Amino acid sequence: MPQKRKYRLKKRIKNFLIFYIFVSILFVASYTLSRYVEVTQGMGGIEIAKFNVSVNDVSVKDGTPIQFNFSESTTFLNEKVAPDSEGYFEFVINPDGTEVSLEYEFKFDLSKLDKDFKLTYFKVNDSGNYDITDGNIVKSDLLLPKTGNGFTDSDAINIKVYWSWFKEEDITNPNIEDYDNKNINVIAIVKQKIK
Repeated sequence: MPQKRKYRLKKRIKNFLIFYIFVSILFVASYTLSRYVEVTQGMGGIEIAKFNVSVNDVSVKDGTPIQFNFSESTTFLNEKVAPDSEGYFEFVINPDGTEVSLEYEFKFDLSKLDKDFKLTYFKVNDSGNYDITDGNIVKSDLLLPKTGNGFTDSDAINIKVYWSWFKEEDITNPNIEDYDNKNINVIAIVKQKIK
């Protein structure tokens, strides 16, 4: 019996010494490694992309009404409209200096005009015939600028909106209030394109 006890005691002492040596090595190693830790601070600059867009030479930031003219019709004079005529008016979006991708939308209020006055379609940079949905133009195919400095004047977008005013019946003795000068209210929305 005493032999077994001695053996257990030796085993316990041996295990204790192994554990003590292991803990000591960990303590010394962590203490040694901690001497070589360096702490530093950094600062990063954040550059904000520019947004600078005008529609028909009016900055979208100003809130100034956009002016546009009617043109190209064979049945009226001096950019005026009349029944049984058609033509177009233009918007030029100039994103010069803008460094983000863009999309745009035009909303038209035609409620003050004759019910037969219609917006028929629109073209972008004289190509394609795009439908006008619910009296609105929505286009979101303008991608990122081609240069590192953002869009340039050469990236301007020309939108021609084609209209027609075809009346099936004659207007006899027109009421001057109904056929006096009118305004088409337009809301132009140009914003950064998000996926």
